[in-house]
Amino acid sequence: MKSKYVMINGLAFSEESDMEKLKEYARQGWILEDIVGGFFYKLRKDKSQDIIYNLDYQTEANEEYFTIFKEAGWNRIVSVENYMHIFSAQAGTKPIYSDRDSEIDKYTSIRNLTRKGTLYSLILAIALIGLLVVSLVAIKPIFLIIVGLLIIDIFVFVFNFMPYLAYNSRIKQIKKDGTCNSKAIDNKSSWILYAISGVLWLAIGIWHLIGT
Repeated sequence: MKSKYVMINGLAFSEESDMEKLKEYARQGWILEDIVGGFFYKLRKDKSQDIIYNLDYQTEANEEYFTIFKEAGWNRIVSVENYMHIFSAQAGTKPIYSDRDSEIDKYTSIRNLTRKGTLYSLILAIALIGLLVVSLVAIKPIFLIIVGLLIIDIFVFVFNFMPYLAYNSRIKQIKKDGTCNSKAIDNKSSWILYAISGVLWLAIGIWHLIGT
């Protein structure tokens, strides 16, 4: 069966536009089948379908959870790490979340999860920086190992911190306007990401100058 892969734009930032994109692909006969590597949608070639997609977050989802959605007309398509779930339904089906409070609840749990990841990775980064200083003075053989661990931890931090900001912005927007604007969140998060990247590159440059 013919398949193709489409890059995920970042569901924390562009959930609505990604779901709309999948809807348009379905109209062209490309139906969502899976998520590969956390970065790509896997689409299979089929007949054109007038279906819509919706995303939900639920940790440790059980059969009762999926049954509730199925009875409302939503079928699970794919789950990622048993906390993020994409459903599909025929066009015109009532949205999974139709009121402000339930939509806020949707994002609160995943926001709290990414907040924990952000704090843990930040604490680890501080500890690794301390070890880095110690390794320069007393234990030079482990210097490169600490640098490698610090780089990995920085990536973990960014991949938790950026979604945390996006989910937090979603909750604030829903509380204020009753709806969410992915474009506004994406623009705001992009500026923050550029700022973080700039600081990292500056730190690397300073470190290189010190080393030489």
